[in-house]
Amino acid sequence: MEFLLNQEHPSALKVKDLGLCMNGRWLIRKLSFSIGEGDFLAITGNSGSGKSTLLRCLANFIRPDQGTIEVKSVSKIPYGMIFQDMQLSEGASALNNVLSGSLGRNSFLSTLFRFPQREKEEALELIATLGLQKKIHQWSSTLSGGERQRLAIARTLLAHPQILLADEPVASLDRDSANQALSLMKHSILGNRGCIVCSLHDHQHVKNHASHELHIDEVEPENWKICPVQSNKV
Repeated sequence: MEFLLNQEHPSALKVKDLGLCMNGRWLIRKLSFSIGEGDFLAITGNSGSGKSTLLRCLANFIRPDQGTIEVKSVSKIPYGMIFQDMQLSEGASALNNVLSGSLGRNSFLSTLFRFPQREKEEALELIATLGLQKKIHQWSSTLSGGERQRLAIARTLLAHPQILLADEPVASLDRDSANQALSLMKHSILGNRGCIVCSLHDHQHVKNHASHELHIDEVEPENWKICPVQSNKV
């Protein structure tokens, strides 16, 4: 049965009868849901349950073993991904790492010598909101784990994806910084008619920010559950 998170808006991402198998073990089977504008789906489950694998599958980095994934996006950049390992350019400054998020909408010539001023202004605003304004000229390799995580968030938000996929994007942050980062993600993505699928390990973050929760059972691959979140939205 397909689970519709938000029936008031057209679906941006539709998953039907999805099955994922790794090393001979089924992680997920018969998963079906649709999400659209304004949805924030938090993925929860124990380590090894398949949260990261599911996100990489939704991002089209790996193929599902069963079922289909359909993306219906009006955006030039349908989806963006925040990875657990962040995948930053170690020999580039914090600012240039964030600016690289805009490459999908700018031609090579327009960024050959410098990025457009509008992109730089937005990048600096994101960096400041995440408390990294004093780090803009530092190489990313010199930043702490939490700073690098905030940098990865800013880079992906600058891409303006319609569907944001995020794999434990605030795991290295304290609770206040994590809430600030998740609030920024919601403002940037949901505020522009997008949706978010995000794995989270802190249940309070789920309650504060998500509209629905998908819980994956690491023992029974068909025993996943999607339910609305009784939230304390911040």
